[in-house]
Amino acid sequence: MKSIFFADAHLRNPDESSYRELINFFEQLPDDLDNLFILGDFFDFWHGYPETAFRIYTPILKALKKLVDRDVKIHFFAGNHEISFGPRLMELGSCHAADATIELDGQKLYLAHGDLLNPDDYLYRIWHSLIRSRPILKLADTLPPALTLKIADTLSRNSRKSNKSQKIIPAQILTSCAKILCRKDDIQTVIIAHFHQERQENFLAASGPKALYILGDWANKRSYLLFENGKFSFNSYHP
Repeated sequence: MKSIFFADAHLRNPDESSYRELINFFEQLPDDLDNLFILGDFFDFWHGYPETAFRIYTPILKALKKLVDRDVKIHFFAGNHEISFGPRLMELGSCHAADATIELDGQKLYLAHGDLLNPDDYLYRIWHSLIRSRPILKLADTLPPALTLKIADTLSRNSRKSNKSQKIIPAQILTSCAKILCRKDDIQTVIIAHFHQERQENFLAASGPKALYILGDWANKRSYLLFENGKFSFNSYHP
C-alpha cells in the first residue's frame, strides 16, 4: 500500500509556482498510489458554496478529479483556512472537519491538521468556532465568491504581517500528541500539520514503539510524507 500525506499548500493563484508545481506533482504520482491525505490549509481560503466554487481553484479541482478517475482515494481534512467543505470537495473524496482515526496496512493512524491540539490557545479556539458558526456560514453563502475571497485574502495577509516569524511548535502540542498515543493503545502513529516544519518524534509505550510526524509545508518546501511498505519517510518534490 502506498499513501501520501501533505498539507499547507495555501493555494491562492494558478499563476504561482507552488500552484503549478502541485498540479505537476499530481500528474506525476505513481500509478500504484492508493491514498492522498490532505491535512488542511490546502487552499488559502475555502468555503463550500452549495452551487458554485471559486474560479481560481478550477485547475486544481480538475487535477484532483483526474486522480479520482485513477481510483486514488482522496481524504480532505479541514485546516484553519477551510471553514466548510461543500459539494465540490465531498464529491472528490472523504471530508473530515476535525480529526480522524484510520487504518493503513494494519497500522492505526490518528490524523488532524493540528491547530486545535493546544488546549491553552483559548483565543484561537474561540475564533475557530466563531468563523465556522452557522450565522457566518450563512452570511458567506449570500456573498459573491469574489467578495468572500477578497475579504479572506485581506484577513490572511494581515495575519501573515503580524506573524512573520516561523511558527513555533508549542510544547503543549507534543504533550497532546503523546497523550493520544498513550491513551489509545491501538493508535501507533499521529500525523499532524499546521506548523510548516518537518519533525519526527518517537515514543516507547508499553504496547510498543509509536511515532509522531509533523508535516512540512507544500507552499515553501514542497514537502510531503510517504507511507510505503509499512514505513514512513519525508520527501520533497523537485520539478
